[in-house]
Amino acid sequence: MSTIPPPLPPHPASMPPLPRGWWQRNWKWAVPLAVLALLSVALVFVALVLFAVRGSMQSSDVYADALARARAHPDLVVRLGEPMTPGFMPMGRIDTSTEGGGSGYADLTFTLSGPHGSGRITATAERMRGVWLYEQLVFMPPRGIDGRIDLVERGTPVGPADALP
Repeated sequence: MSTIPPPLPPHPASMPPLPRGWWQRNWKWAVPLAVLALLSVALVFVALVLFAVRGSMQSSDVYADALARARAHPDLVVRLGEPMTPGFMPMGRIDTSTEGGGSGYADLTFTLSGPHGSGRITATAERMRGVWLYEQLVFMPPRGIDGRIDLVERGTPVGPADALP
């Protein structure tokens, strides 16, 4: 004898899909916006560091004195013309310490340009017992052009701009 199995119960009505969450509805614009925000924060951070370094170098005694001496040097005024403007970012390093009354070393390079041309100023100075002394302060014209100008002699003290010769 064969038995027929009982009929299956009717299929229950399928449940409606769960409502989609915020992320599922908005991820297509939220992801690019988040990436853009992170890149913006990184760019702002890099810019702040760059401007902090630039400001600390430009406020140093060696940079300010080198720029003032270059602007006051008669041969350089004739060569570049006036007004002379420094480049955006000085390059190099300045190390200082308070040991032994103040010691340190500065090695800076920055561009200087005027109406008649441009070139690089290289300033190297050492600080002993709180006094900066130039090892060199030189104007270097662009490559291929003669005309290096020594702006000070070795051992010249770095002084305020009003004490220039």
